[in-house]
Amino acid sequence: MTLQEMVQKTDGLDQTVVSEAELELTIERKLEHEKAGEADPESGEYLDEIYDIVDAVVPRTDDPTLPALTFRVIVLGLIFNVLLAGVNTLFMFRTNTFSLNPFVGVLLAYPMGIFMAKVLPTAKFAGGLTLNPGKFNFKEHALIYVAASCGGNTAYALYNIVGQKYQLYQDGLSTVACVFFAIVTQCFGYGLAGLCRRYLVRPAAMLWPGNLSTIALLNSLHEQNQTSTDGNLKLSRFAFFWIAAGIIFVYEWFPLIIMPVLPAVAILCYVAPKLSNNSAEPSSYTAKVMRGLGSPASGLGLLSFAFDWSIIGTQAPITTPLWALLNQFLGMWFMLWLVVPLVWVNNAFGKDFDIGTNPYDGPNGTGSFSLGLALNTAGLFDNNGTYVVSRSLVDKTTLTLKEDLYESLKPMRISAYFAVEYLASFIVFASALVHVGLWYGADIWRRFRTAMRDLDTTDVHAKMMDVYPDVPDLWYIILLAINLLVAIAVCQWGGFDLPWWGVILGLLLALVSIIPIGTIQAISGQQIGLNVMSEFLIGLILPGRIAAVMAFKTLSYMSMYQGLLLVSDLKLGHYIKIPPRAMFTVQLVGTILASIVNVFVAFGIYESFGRTDKDSYVVPGDPSSGKAWKLQVDPPNGWWAANFNVFLNAGAIWGAIGPARFFGPGSPYVATLWGFLVGAVAPVIPYLLHRQYPDGYWHLINIPIIAVFPAQVNSLRSDVIMPLVVGVIVNYYIKKYNHAWWKKYAYVMSAAFDSGTAVAITVVFLIFTVNANYQIALPFSKVQYADVDGCSPDYFLTCYGNYLYGNYFGNTYDITQDEYCSSINFGGEAA
Repeated sequence: MTLQEMVQKTDGLDQTVVSEAELELTIERKLEHEKAGEADPESGEYLDEIYDIVDAVVPRTDDPTLPALTFRVIVLGLIFNVLLAGVNTLFMFRTNTFSLNPFVGVLLAYPMGIFMAKVLPTAKFAGGLTLNPGKFNFKEHALIYVAASCGGNTAYALYNIVGQKYQLYQDGLSTVACVFFAIVTQCFGYGLAGLCRRYLVRPAAMLWPGNLSTIALLNSLHEQNQTSTDGNLKLSRFAFFWIAAGIIFVYEWFPLIIMPVLPAVAILCYVAPKLSNNSAEPSSYTAKVMRGLGSPASGLGLLSFAFDWSIIGTQAPITTPLWALLNQFLGMWFMLWLVVPLVWVNNAFGKDFDIGTNPYDGPNGTGSFSLGLALNTAGLFDNNGTYVVSRSLVDKTTLTLKEDLYESLKPMRISAYFAVEYLASFIVFASALVHVGLWYGADIWRRFRTAMRDLDTTDVHAKMMDVYPDVPDLWYIILLAINLLVAIAVCQWGGFDLPWWGVILGLLLALVSIIPIGTIQAISGQQIGLNVMSEFLIGLILPGRIAAVMAFKTLSYMSMYQGLLLVSDLKLGHYIKIPPRAMFTVQLVGTILASIVNVFVAFGIYESFGRTDKDSYVVPGDPSSGKAWKLQVDPPNGWWAANFNVFLNAGAIWGAIGPARFFGPGSPYVATLWGFLVGAVAPVIPYLLHRQYPDGYWHLINIPIIAVFPAQVNSLRSDVIMPLVVGVIVNYYIKKYNHAWWKKYAYVMSAAFDSGTAVAITVVFLIFTVNANYQIALPFSKVQYADVDGCSPDYFLTCYGNYLYGNYFGNTYDITQDEYCSSINFGGEAA
């Protein structure tokens, strides 16, 4: 079936089935025909094929008189920008991160826009301005989506800011410096995007397939390109949305409050031998291995299930094409349930099985590793496997490595899980380059050459865009210059420890990368990230300086990443014919506003929990002793700020210790560097097999997707089965046996589940989580385990449960007066 036939079979929202991955697959198949000699790319036939793909969802018409940047866009764009920025910042602190998709804003903005068009006055003011220019239109809706998208993409700089201010206790890091750091790291990409728009936006060869599904959704809502009816499905999409959102909102109270066991049903722990209740009597090898494999909280989540959409939905099982989901999960099962266990039990990196076995950190000690082992953690350990708080390695005054302390602890170690995650990241970087080169290289080169020739001979969409005043290059240059100056000032003197030349180096790294990587993404839909390479580079140049490395990583990686997001939005505007200056305004204002909201919400979350005066929580000798942030050392279940801890520990590895020492010769982890070679070789195998057997399924084997291994270390790994189950049910069985229902409601259901879950999480957080005294403490141990999954020793579950819930509802619990539990010293810092 051709893409046009695929789209013609759909109507309305059904066109959203033309997802980015499906479009990539269609393009890939077209490329196979080109390679087989069925189309001569130099004759321009492949441009016709691009037009065929675009014409399926993008009309070759435009009405320049349609208003774009209207009062409705300003109001609704600001509402959804701030809403998504605030909510998604809150969700960053969850153990399993969750986020609202901008498509939610698209769906909700539509009836609101229609309502405003009906009730707002149509009178015109001076200069022809009006609150209501008429019917709510396609271009307004697209700009609201862009504003919502700017808010939905939370600032990556938050990991840097929170890491320094709250996890490294840099109390002197000013709020003003943090806000400007977030803004410049998000806005650097604007200057880069604007300067390369002629190469990445204007040519027809630069497809950007991800935008087509967004246009298809907008088409459906505004009744363009509809070719069929809904048959017997009378319930409107909006009614279905609210019903589904209401149902999931009610249901989510069960995993969030009533039955907290539902997010992590650990089957293997239920059948495994019990762990010893006495640290003097070691648990059996079988018990440790089975519970290490089966625990989703502390281990690998083998045969564990989640009945919580906030866990299931993180993998986007409905909106991700089934073939891509299968690639991803097969790769995740291979890495998580085969490679990691083999590395762990065989001590592949030296002492993997010994890590986390110190009784002080175990179930009879602080409880940091309640299974008496460390697997699902991004924490650092000394050569004996004893947990080391990463910030204890950093001098608070100079933000540099404490060399004497490091020398006494080296070589530093990490869990087998975390080590395999780095191995996978090296494989992904190399395999993405090779995969794109093999499958798309020739076509990318041909299209790039054609794009260069086509710069002055515009395509039909570019000709229609010519009627609108373009954004002058000078605007982008000025924006880039302002960002550069502010970034130098903030990084050099604002507390981020990155010298001025480091800022320029980060910008140059993004500048030289954005066109080649952007070209690859525009053609193939795949982006090669700079995060690992940027850490590698600056870690070699500035070893021992954790803040500088984190700042450089954020600056260089986000300049390119955010720049390409903006280029994608510019291409969306190109297809929809949004005036460039309106798009520039919405993007810039939306990004700056969202960055400000991100920072203040993150600060509010950390500070709403307050500080604790327990000195035992704080590293001995730390000047911040006695005022540790409670969210860092005593987080509530489900809100462990897992990704922030991972970012800080990564900063300690790449920054404080440095890649030369941690991954270089003599290091236990030097073998992970073989990942680059594995990544370079692995994609060649399915490619050659496909050339030999073109009618097979080898073209569906995508090594970068398989190896990408969304490790999500520190999070609940009960998300490794149920998302695939949902994907198979919705995108195979329902799609096959009730195609009309699937076409009309599948994507709406996904957006509704996300929205209802987000509201439930937010309400529960504000009512119960922040106000811990109102936490519901049900006595039924089988539905509310103190360790989430019930894999810890019975002794620990009882005592930690008393510790967590003993003071609720006016009760007072003193663990030192509990004869059964008095020997335990709960309160270890999150690893």
